Amino acid sequence: MFRDFLNSHLGAIELAQGVNALSQAAVSKDGYVEFGYGQVEPNHLSAQRTGQIYAQLPANPAINILEQGQFVKYDYSANSNGIGEVNFTGAGEWMLVYNEIKLYRDHLDGTKQWDCEFAMLKDDYQARVYTPYDWEMPEIEYHNGLYLNGKDEFGKTSRKITHAVTMNQDMKTVDIAGVRYEVTASEPDAETGLITYTLNYGGKTFKTTNGTFEGVEVEYAYDDVTKDVPDIYEPGFTNDPWRKLGIHKEKMMRPGTTMVPRVFKTNVGDIFTTNMVAEKTLAVKDILAPRAADGILSKSGDKNAMQWEVVKVYTMPDGQKGVKVMRIA
Repeated sequence: MFRDFLNSHLGAIELAQGVNALSQAAVSKDGYVEFGYGQVEPNHLSAQRTGQIYAQLPANPAINILEQGQFVKYDYSANSNGIGEVNFTGAGEWMLVYNEIKLYRDHLDGTKQWDCEFAMLKDDYQARVYTPYDWEMPEIEYHNGLYLNGKDEFGKTSRKITHAVTMNQDMKTVDIAGVRYEVTASEPDAETGLITYTLNYGGKTFKTTNGTFEGVEVEYAYDDVTKDVPDIYEPGFTNDPWRKLGIHKEKMMRPGTTMVPRVFKTNVGDIFTTNMVAEKTLAVKDILAPRAADGILSKSGDKNAMQWEVVKVYTMPDGQKGVKVMRIA
């Protein structure tokens, strides 16, 4: 009765998620899975010792369900932006889907949920942020306006100001923006006795009789007193000492991706027990391989990619039929 309950209700979940008859769990119902979803019992998986466990890439948006014991491609080059994806079409080796089982309910009789009730369902996940830092859109530098790095907030290296310039006490020179310029004097006027002083500056000629030149446009260059060469020991190096640190954006998940599965690289000699096989009958020495369409083990799978030999016709912990398989190629 419990198996009928699971199959009827989980089938409704699959239908609601748009799973068609040629993908994921719907196919497995024609195979060794009698009720619930596919399972994996790890007998000898080398990844648990070598650390070849991967869980960084989101599943392709078209994947609605990933069951334990399915195989997928870890396609890191997909999308060409540093965020690859898990799919069935990428280059590279097939990898075993073996997610952490997360079931939190108790049955009415007090027992815990069974392992066969778990599968990674897209509708259960809503991942948004891929990484806390978006390397494609780095922080913006906010200048403080003190021009300490030779530029202002608009990228200009100098500023022009028009004002009056007063001659030095010697009445022969004038200092403008830290530079001293010569001033020429005329003979005293015969009638007024006034002396006319002449300044040539910036391609223009200025004259005065009282020692102050009016309307002089002076260009002030901004000083660069900061380090411009990146400091290799400073992760957040910037040549603006007043920059507002920490203003950045997260790298978001690709549209349509919500779940990130855990997959194991397998090696020759690995052994595990599963019922995630798209076959109705199996015998010892049968050779299985992942199918290109959905990554489910089958006699008709891609044996050029890898081969799993049935070494024991077995049962799963919940009593369903299963097989122990060993990778031989």
